[in-house]
Amino acid sequence: MKPVKVPAFELFLHEMIPLAKAMGVGVEVSDDRALTLTAPKEQNKNSLNTAFGGSLVSIATLAGYGVVWELMRTEKKSPEEKTSWHIVVKESRAAYRRPVIGDLRAICERPAQAAISEFKEALARYGKAKLKLRARVVEDGQTAVDVHAAFVVSR
Repeated sequence: MKPVKVPAFELFLHEMIPLAKAMGVGVEVSDDRALTLTAPKEQNKNSLNTAFGGSLVSIATLAGYGVVWELMRTEKKSPEEKTSWHIVVKESRAAYRRPVIGDLRAICERPAQAAISEFKEALARYGKAKLKLRARVVEDGQTAVDVHAAFVVSR
């Protein structure tokens, strides 16, 4: 059996954000288009045996956080430069459209290249920048929860 490589962001989540580990959050796909996270319903259900609303908004927020984390992780720096940065959620808004019956699946599409360039320019100039993202919790091809959030990165 071939060993499975656990994505760096998933390791980070489980080590640094205990809620993500408790929820059982894992990285399903991380490609040029989007980051997709999953979590089992069993650890995230409510008294109605559907996914708990707090878990739904959490996994969507974590997907957005992951897009920013991966963007910052790939930022080029010189070998002698030790850059540290912090990511926080500045604001978010969630719209619950339908219950989630099965496992949780959140998708956050990566921003357009123009938005990334503007973000990185502001970060270089001011040491702080904001990136607005949309993450969705989907089930059976339908959006169950829509989350719009602004993440701020500072050095």
